[in-house]
Amino acid sequence: MKLSLSTHLFVFHALDEAIVRLFPRYGFTNAELWGMPPHFPAGDVAAGDELSALLATHGVTARSLHSPLYPDVRRYTEERWYSLCSEDEAHRSESVAATIRSADFLARHGGGVVVLHTSFPAERVFPHRWHAFLASLDALCDALPENVRFAVENTPGESTRIEKILGIVERYPAERVGVCLDLAHAHMQGSVLNAIRTAGGRLMHVHASDNHGVRDDHFVPGKGSISWEPAVAALREIGFEGMFTLELRDYTTGADAPYRSFEEILAECRGMTDRLFGSGR
Repeated sequence: MKLSLSTHLFVFHALDEAIVRLFPRYGFTNAELWGMPPHFPAGDVAAGDELSALLATHGVTARSLHSPLYPDVRRYTEERWYSLCSEDEAHRSESVAATIRSADFLARHGGGVVVLHTSFPAERVFPHRWHAFLASLDALCDALPENVRFAVENTPGESTRIEKILGIVERYPAERVGVCLDLAHAHMQGSVLNAIRTAGGRLMHVHASDNHGVRDDHFVPGKGSISWEPAVAALREIGFEGMFTLELRDYTTGADAPYRSFEEILAECRGMTDRLFGSGR
């Protein structure tokens, strides 16, 4: 099991020198890129190469990429979200094309895992729109080289629980398609430990953040009600060797913001991961 930090924390900022240098400062040499503008240059090969070089300068490797959920994060409340299981064929095809544009970064820079959401809204995916999602996943597997793998994420709601996600991924070779288990979503769905054990050998990738079982808060682990020591023990029991990716939210803005800087968030996160994994991780 290896630690990684998602750029979800910095989603409204450019992935520039000031942001990238925070990764090694707080012990992260692996990154998951939040594959949406403005901070990720989806479809811009030259800018992608520059980003890869900047990461390498700081000893950071992009091991995974979250597929795009919307055309621009700054307008996520205004624009139609991408949906890989839309029954509107034009919209589904547009969503596949957007995923390919972002995932091409991994194909060009050593490969890795692309995290996929099934759809928005999350309900009525199973079994009503499975055919559409499977068509999208088939297209992604065909369009991208084998150094790019796909991890389908459980999202809040009955229709996208881990048991349903397994019904998708088990149709594909384990070396190409697996599960991204979001532990915070599993907590909202009732049981982190059951979800880990259910995913078992098809678990390819983990998203980690905390909440109190009601909202997807993306807190630093330890700030919610997930029992982290048993969760990490369960991941070790099933032999998980992939990325344990911290997917945190920016809580530095607003009059009553609980943090004053990214440094405060990351220092607290580093303290928690040191307790869970040891300072030499």
